[in-house]
Amino acid sequence: GIDLELKRGECLGLVGESGCGKSTVALSLLGLLTPTRGRIVLDGHVVTEQQSVDRKRLARIAQMVFQDPYASLNPRQTVRRTLEDPLRLHGVTAQSEIDGRVAEMLRHVGLRPEQAGRYPHEFSGGQRQRIGIARALILNPKIVICDEPVSALDVSIRAQIINLLLELKESLGLSYIMISHD
Repeated sequence: GIDLELKRGECLGLVGESGCGKSTVALSLLGLLTPTRGRIVLDGHVVTEQQSVDRKRLARIAQMVFQDPYASLNPRQTVRRTLEDPLRLHGVTAQSEIDGRVAEMLRHVGLRPEQAGRYPHEFSGGQRQRIGIARALILNPKIVICDEPVSALDVSIRAQIINLLLELKESLGLSYIMISHD
């Protein structure tokens, strides 16, 4: 079994060989997979009791940055739409507030608000990962699970993304679960 405890502002590393279940643990933490036994409690909410899971509340507690920035973004959606949809699903309806939050989040991750009308294929791999990070942060979660967030990127870009994640951790008071095979 696994027993993890993550305090506010901490960074927890989950390291293991490929195929050992790291991503399965991450998806279970988000309530997207149900473990065969045991229980998961996030911010006082039992995630493993599916009938009592409030998905909207859980989405405000924890989000994920996926390994592959190419596969994790919808190619038919603009960046704006990718960032707007979670806000709308969570009750933000004023367009001025949505526009402001999208622009702010893009600036947080080092992109320009004017780029919001572009599609994922118009960005580099590092920029796409920045968009994935913005999507994970748009609901102001307490915990961000980063599933090998730089493994699909060029070596030259990896340090930039790691530094960005560290800066965001400090400025936004985030807790991270960092998943890696090395």
